[in-house]
Amino acid sequence: MRLKENFFDSDEMIILENMDNGDGIIYSNILLKLYLRSLKYEGRLMFNERIPFNAQMLSTIVRHPVGVVEKALKAFVDLGLVEVMDNGAIYMLDIQNFIGKTTTEADRIKAYRSKINKEKGLVSNDTQKLVQMYDKSTPELELELEIEKEIDKEVEASTATSTKSDFQNLIELYQTNFGIVKPILYDDLKADLKDYGLELIIEAVKRAVKRQREYAYAQGILKSWNNKGIKTLEQAKAEEVSFQNKSQTNQNKFQQQKPVKKAPEWTDEGRLIKAGVDTTGMTQNEMYKLVGEMGLRNG
Repeated sequence: MRLKENFFDSDEMIILENMDNGDGIIYSNILLKLYLRSLKYEGRLMFNERIPFNAQMLSTIVRHPVGVVEKALKAFVDLGLVEVMDNGAIYMLDIQNFIGKTTTEADRIKAYRSKINKEKGLVSNDTQKLVQMYDKSTPELELELEIEKEIDKEVEASTATSTKSDFQNLIELYQTNFGIVKPILYDDLKADLKDYGLELIIEAVKRAVKRQREYAYAQGILKSWNNKGIKTLEQAKAEEVSFQNKSQTNQNKFQQQKPVKKAPEWTDEGRLIKAGVDTTGMTQNEMYKLVGEMGLRNG
């Protein structure tokens, strides 16, 4: 099995490794182990020719808790890395990119996809018949436990020494505030990063989260800033201060323009207003009684 040098730089792996507050690194470790285990059946992850693995069995094999394995499998499905048949069989969808000779890669991928589609149509039949789908011999591959140990070391080393790119940080920001990034959003996020930069996106996301809104709200803020010629974080913050100042000024003007209640000073209402009493809603009898109690009638 050969991994390409940019394996960990793919969109899927970047998103995977940034999932669940650090558990994504564990997920990538699990994925690599499952790739190795699936080689025996050319990418079809099975305990034997008839019995598929379940989460409990996989947990034992990859040496991670069942709960973590279940979350990892769901993430793999969401990212299009694996496909789970109704009968429990698990297909590692990209495995054909990592085995055999490069000159036959396209043919292998085409044949592998054909197998998956064929199994979908045969799921309702006796699982024994599925063995007939695998008439090609398994590639000659030397698989030893040392391979898994080396993969563990490589994953740990790559994550310890690599610095996060802006796109990785954006993925982490999105997932922290809005949930898992669906593959369909990759291009939108990349476009936003190119058009606005990470700093402005972070500020827009803060405002969206503060108002309990989704990422589309943040995109609306970014478009508004772009229309106003705002290109930097400093400009965005200055615009916010200006907006707040204008809002406060308008509120003060409104307060100043409110009609002030007036009444002749010789009336009970006038006496009470002069004494600082709010007479709104009071009847004449109530004002007459209050003036007497306060001793304002002879004032």
